[in-house]
Amino acid sequence: MTGDDVLREYKWPYPCIDKKEFLTQIVLVESILQKYGAEYIGNYCEESTWLLNDGSHSYEKTQQHIWKKENEYIRVDRVYFSDKPFLVLEFSEDRDGPYEDSDPFPYDLSDYEIEQEIRYIFGIEAL
Repeated sequence: MTGDDVLREYKWPYPCIDKKEFLTQIVLVESILQKYGAEYIGNYCEESTWLLNDGSHSYEKTQQHIWKKENEYIRVDRVYFSDKPFLVLEFSEDRDGPYEDSDPFPYDLSDYEIEQEIRYIFGIEAL
């Protein structure tokens, strides 16, 4: 990004995907984290910068919850691919990071499939 670039506020780029439905899936993932022993620790506010298809940049402010399971801190984050958004779990040994991403998974999996993704990430045998 050069000094001449102007950051615009991020606009939801998926006209056929309801953003509220996507955000509801984040809540589902967090409830599954709780089911497998994660404890809510607090909030984290982040300003992400995204490179858009037209070469410009935009920013998005998000508030994420921080969870702790055993000795790891966990956040649920988002990845915006061109066809649809994905969800990703981020892990760190320190609350303030750095966080490492697990493999992202599509937000629109069934509840069962999302739980299976989380079980896989945690190393728990499939149901």
